[in-house]
Amino acid sequence: MGADYLLAGLGNPGAEYARSPHNAGFEVAEKVRAACGGPRFALRGQGAYSLCRWRGLSVLVLKPLTYMNQSGVEVARCLRRESLPLDRLIVCYDDLDLPVGLVRLRMSGGAGGHHGMESILHHLGSGEFPRVRIGIRDPGVTKAEHVDYLLSAVPDESWTLFSDACETAAKAILDAVHFGFTKAMNLHNRRSGPPEE
Repeated sequence: MGADYLLAGLGNPGAEYARSPHNAGFEVAEKVRAACGGPRFALRGQGAYSLCRWRGLSVLVLKPLTYMNQSGVEVARCLRRESLPLDRLIVCYDDLDLPVGLVRLRMSGGAGGHHGMESILHHLGSGEFPRVRIGIRDPGVTKAEHVDYLLSAVPDESWTLFSDACETAAKAILDAVHFGFTKAMNLHNRRSGPPEE
């Protein structure tokens, strides 16, 4: 496809998961595609793809359709197919360690208990790639309730905050493509979302 960047937004396929916190990455992928005016997602292998253009660069937007725990299968396959280095991969996903509404960019790191990221690190053999995390922690949800919370629809009263965070993440990703990830980190880590607890 000849991409300059690969954006992998993580989530689970199926209408029943469409508005769930665990599908924040899918939501961001859709917003990036819309901002670029890119083509509709098309199936290829085990993913849905849209090849977008942004300020002279091509961004291949991927939604892996392997379910979250096997996200790394299609991400690794696509990186090999496109012959892209790890620093041209951006992974976007939900993070229970951050409160709802907060967006954080990191240059590298571990999985932080996120199964989709665990799969990607396993298949790539490295955590040396940029990532954008969407806060989804709700203080009213206990640890025992996390699985149900992750896979259920975001409550109406939280949807605007969640959707706005996904919009911020999409803007941060496009800034990273245009200005570089370090500058995007400096811009968006300083100003996004409510204060951390």
